[in-house]
Amino acid sequence: MEKKFTISGFKEKADLPFLYDDETYSFEEAKEKAREYFKQIGLLCKVIIFEQNNGEQKAARFIYRNKFGQPEEIDNWWENR
Repeated sequence: MEKKFTISGFKEKADLPFLYDDETYSFEEAKEKAREYFKQIGLLCKVIIFEQNNGEQKAARFIYRNKFGQPEEIDNWWENR
């Protein structure tokens, strides 16, 4: 069974996402879609890709806009918080 992922996007100082993409993607598709959102939505500062597993969500990837305005990915960011 292939894992499925969804995307949530945040503004700089918002605690709650303003972008909800509930469509499920493969991990690579979700990363590509997140990068498209960064190009399309100027207010988007960070994206979290969530793994969907039996109705539960688990953060799988954190992508943020770096100081140059480019998307940058962090693996295992939640373990360093």
